[in-house]
Amino acid sequence: MTAGRRTHGIVVAACAVAAVTAWAGSDVQTRAPDLVRNGGFEDVADGKTVGWNAVGGKYVYRDGEGINGTRALCYENDDPNFYSFPGQNIPLKAGHVYEYEVWVKTENLVGDESGATVCIEWTDAHGKWLGGAYVNGVKGTKDWTRVRGLTDKVPSEAVSARVNPYVRRGMKGKAWFDDISVREYVLPPVAGVYSTAYRNKAVEGEVTFRAALDVPEDRAGPGLAVWFSYLNAKGDACRMRATNALGESVTLNVADLKMGPQRVTAELFDGTNRLGSAGLEFTRLERMPQMATWFDRLGRAIVDGKPFFPLGMYWSAVTTNKIETYAKGPFNCLMPYQAPKSVDLMDLCHAKGLKVIYSVKDVYYGTRWAPKGIETEADEVRYVTDRVERFKNHPALLAWYLNDELPLTMLPRLAARRDLMEKLDPGHPGWAVLYQYNSIREYMPSFDVVGTDPYPIPDKPAATATEWTRKTMKGTLGCKPAWQVPQAFNWAAYRETPEAKAKCRAPTEAELRSMCWQCIANGANGLILYSFFDLEKRPNGEEFERRWAECCRVGEEIRAQFPVLLSDEGLGRRIVGGISYLKPDDDWKGPKYPMSARAWVKDGCTYVLVVNGYDKSRHLSVSLLLDRRGGEATSVFGPIPKLEHGERFDSLKLDLGPLEPALVKIAGGK
Repeated sequence: MTAGRRTHGIVVAACAVAAVTAWAGSDVQTRAPDLVRNGGFEDVADGKTVGWNAVGGKYVYRDGEGINGTRALCYENDDPNFYSFPGQNIPLKAGHVYEYEVWVKTENLVGDESGATVCIEWTDAHGKWLGGAYVNGVKGTKDWTRVRGLTDKVPSEAVSARVNPYVRRGMKGKAWFDDISVREYVLPPVAGVYSTAYRNKAVEGEVTFRAALDVPEDRAGPGLAVWFSYLNAKGDACRMRATNALGESVTLNVADLKMGPQRVTAELFDGTNRLGSAGLEFTRLERMPQMATWFDRLGRAIVDGKPFFPLGMYWSAVTTNKIETYAKGPFNCLMPYQAPKSVDLMDLCHAKGLKVIYSVKDVYYGTRWAPKGIETEADEVRYVTDRVERFKNHPALLAWYLNDELPLTMLPRLAARRDLMEKLDPGHPGWAVLYQYNSIREYMPSFDVVGTDPYPIPDKPAATATEWTRKTMKGTLGCKPAWQVPQAFNWAAYRETPEAKAKCRAPTEAELRSMCWQCIANGANGLILYSFFDLEKRPNGEEFERRWAECCRVGEEIRAQFPVLLSDEGLGRRIVGGISYLKPDDDWKGPKYPMSARAWVKDGCTYVLVVNGYDKSRHLSVSLLLDRRGGEATSVFGPIPKLEHGERFDSLKLDLGPLEPALVKIAGGK
């Protein structure tokens, strides 16, 4: 998730999962057809390589230099300012996932970036770039190596796509490319089953079981149904059809389930034809075990028996003098990349009232940042076990940091790591942070709590925080909580040239404030800002003291509302009929509903948070469906609200300034 250490993928020696053309339940599974034309560069017509273009003299096609003496695309460059590459348009389908790969060889390929690789990018009907899929490449001097990645689901707005073999910007040396391919990766119709109970264990109350479905449009229809199978309190086998709006979940009382462990299964049918199934191991307990940190049904962290809202920042290394400064601010935790190796440093954090998210996110052999000596899976287990044994009982430990944007191709390893951490330390959860916000559901087996890291400033609007958080929460299926990672840093800290640095700036205090509240308004129950150590770099001459003060003011405002944010009187996101604009702007170019809203109940009063993520004033009305008709509305912060009572809904009217959040208190009525 880090700004300076983006990991868009990983070099792999073999497929983690094979793509298939059959959709669920079929006995015949074959690889999907290759969408790349002339991926080995062998076909030549009229002196030109079929399907590919040439780019200056830096990329050339040569006979005899590919794998086993075949033809290859060759790169040779000594100009760090050169950045261009050949490509080929490919026919991707919106809503589908694709695996892509290339074989790469390098010789003295040097530079700060990750080397020779391949990517897929897509554009809309107007040729505007919408995004893409990127994977770390090969650098230095290495023999033929396979580089592979998986895309997110292609967005619905995408009308064209292009596959590009290339060497990343600013790199010099030699590289060879061969055997490029892109194939559809067919998802199973029932990808998994998840529950709202933390780690699928519960004592009482209700639990919802939800099936993650991937149903192609041509198979969707009224005949589709999901049936859940489970054992009731008497141990009898039961089946129940999903009855929620999307037809993929059931809610049961824990008391109606068999005591002890059991497998709950979801099956997808089209009429009488069974299309696929998946399940989970659920355990009904007589009492919950002691856990230092866990999550309740509202997605709140329960730390040492009390609700806790993580509010912190990323760090590089923990040092005494910096902790003294940090501890004077409003933050209650930190996530240091260089995880403390000594108990003394953990003791220091505890003495200052700070919790630590302990990082083991690099401990995967073959990855770019793996610690020295991590060469095998056994090395990983030995390293992680040592850290867990040292610190699992330390009072400063909040959670384990398991994954920093590692790719979906590593999912089996990532899921195994989460399982290992639960076995080694059942008392603390595992946190993963991803830029892959469209693939959260696919990553679900690999984390207990997730975060995504929108860093839009200055190239995108601050409302990007709303988009990412909404998609993150949707991806969790309502079954796992989110600790989001807002942007507090200046991208100039990660740019090399003065020209590139000059195009960057830090978020203004108003932007930072808005992005933080946007994350909360869309469901986040924790914020870890990125990053404290970037403030110290003073990019573009920024004063640390000024930027730190801005972060503290934003943090203080959030911390002041902990009693509301952590209240258990209401169900959190219990608002809301919707948001409408009283005075629509004719020139408005953003999403139809760029506002964010969330509500809580505290001491019998309803608190409504509304956030404007855009840099224009908005006049709006929020429709509220309350258990008790509201009384007087007052402002906790933000503009003065107006509450109008209707026959069915109450309407909360607000005039929000650019980027402005508002928290409104509505006294309990009748």
